[in-house]
Amino acid sequence: MRIVLLIISAFWFLPVSSQTLQIMGSDQGFLPFYYGDNLNKGILVEVINEFTVETGIAADFRPMARKRHAWALGKGLANAVFASPRWMPVPDRMHAVGPVLIWRDRVFAQTGRQPDSFDDLQGNICLRKWFVYSDRLERRIGTDLVRHDGYNAQQMLGMFLRNRCDYIVMNEMEFRFLALQVEVDSERYSTDLIDAEWPVYLGILKTETALIEAAETFFATYTVDVEAMLPKLPPPDRQTSIQWDN
Repeated sequence: MRIVLLIISAFWFLPVSSQTLQIMGSDQGFLPFYYGDNLNKGILVEVINEFTVETGIAADFRPMARKRHAWALGKGLANAVFASPRWMPVPDRMHAVGPVLIWRDRVFAQTGRQPDSFDDLQGNICLRKWFVYSDRLERRIGTDLVRHDGYNAQQMLGMFLRNRCDYIVMNEMEFRFLALQVEVDSERYSTDLIDAEWPVYLGILKTETALIEAAETFFATYTVDVEAMLPKLPPPDRQTSIQWDN
């Protein structure tokens, strides 16, 4: 009987480091936050690596289509995801830690065009196909703005750098990261116009109480230094195919 109690006690008091933070992610549209064939590169990967060192908790990113996130959580294939509250899968079953960082979709403009407001936008604009933009931007498309669609960020940026459009709206870190890959100074194109801004949280299943406690403690004092990380990030596994007129 005593041996049985000792075994039960051993399992009861297992350290939190025996658990794993299994973070779902998609390799499409999240440069430079996590990317690579195995989602082993990026800003949030570096953050989670520091979380592992600090807490001793194993963690990894699991490539998965976004439409399968809720299914994966239900099947126990993952227990966490980075998302805004609006896009959190099964939000009633998840605890949001953070926000960890702020996602901003910024307007970038060709040199010589520095709009002070969205009312100043006139000409051609490169946007991502099927992506949802703010109402104030959508109202100008078709009247003041001619829209050119790209299927991904690289195609959009290539169109912009070849002067096929006067403006582009992209996540500011994604624009800057891709610009670094082709040695383009992103600051010459930046404007003060933000089309959308929302917080990004680490959502963890509410049943993972030990992981939630560890994450809350870690992110209570940890600041994501994007500016320091961005220039040090490795290139994507797939070659950046952006051509531009320099």
